[in-house]
Amino acid sequence: MFNRQKIGLVVLALFLAAIFFRLGVWQLDRAQLLQELAKPQKERAVVELLSVAEKNVALSTDALNRIVKFRGTFIDNLQAPNQEDVNGKKSTWSVGVFQVTGSGKIVVVRGIHSGQPKIDSKEVEITGRLMPSQINNKFGEVRDGFLPRIDSALLLSDFGSDFFDGYVIVRSEIPESGLEKVPTPQPIIKVAGFYWQHISYVIVWWLMGLLTLALPFLRSRSSEN
Repeated sequence: MFNRQKIGLVVLALFLAAIFFRLGVWQLDRAQLLQELAKPQKERAVVELLSVAEKNVALSTDALNRIVKFRGTFIDNLQAPNQEDVNGKKSTWSVGVFQVTGSGKIVVVRGIHSGQPKIDSKEVEITGRLMPSQINNKFGEVRDGFLPRIDSALLLSDFGSDFFDGYVIVRSEIPESGLEKVPTPQPIIKVAGFYWQHISYVIVWWLMGLLTLALPFLRSRSSEN
């Protein structure tokens, strides 16, 4: 009877230790995946704006961070103060309201503000990164010529509807505006947690597995004494 109990305890300990070991392997895989995904992702091919976005329709996940190109004319130039780029540098950005040829309007970050670019009827070709609209104000309240955040919803009363969701940070503008370009962030996939947190879980699960394996022998020695 005693041997059967001992064998059963050992089998149970092996079963639990295998579970703890597998949980540790799972956390290790998560840590490695997190480390891999934290690297800048390979840039996808440039696409036409109209192939990934529609006016008056929310941006899809696939459209975010894509490099897009489109043609049209600028309707107006505004300023967006206290904006922070990917390197943490704060400045006032020059923001244009752009009419896409044969379609709707889109907000375009032309560069670092250093005097407003001229508005004319010449067609311009834009290539840039498509970003989601900002949700937090960077500067005070809405007032003429200034945007507290880059969000087309703030422009509807002055420029009407038919806006594309989000905005574009310019990489190239032909003909050039002469403004210093705002650095665009490299696409990074975010996953929950951080690397060393997962490593700590690996250690915890494997220590629990070792402790579980040791319990039958500790119990046996305790019984002998």
